[in-house]
Amino acid sequence: MSGEAIACRVHHVALQTAHLDQAVKFYTELFGAELLSRRPFKRREMAWLKLGDIRLELFSARVGERLNDWNDFIPGPVHLAFEVADLDAFLNRAKSLGAQLHPSHPEPFTPPVPGAGRIAYLLGPDGEEVEVREPD
Repeated sequence: MSGEAIACRVHHVALQTAHLDQAVKFYTELFGAELLSRRPFKRREMAWLKLGDIRLELFSARVGERLNDWNDFIPGPVHLAFEVADLDAFLNRAKSLGAQLHPSHPEPFTPPVPGAGRIAYLLGPDGEEVEVREPD
């Protein structure tokens, strides 16, 4: 590739979930996502959510198919990360809504990187890690 880079921005991230109802609830109630639409799509159901300038596109499994359990040993995105102004206040609210810290990181921590903010990982609807962090 040559030439000047073209400016772009992320429009959306698509997530496949075995638990669409729980995933919609997780992102709308916990992170304040706006549910834009939810409808059948081909052999599955989909939901569009808006979080600030980013959209999440959630897909259910296809009718008659079962998704494999989430694990750390597959290629692709490792986690989603959300920034919050006050991690402790966010985690208190998250816990009151039934969210749990991910077993891989049972406590908030500060990464060993100069200037890093504190981070916590929540247990997502499919067992995935959902990062929540304070600003750097």
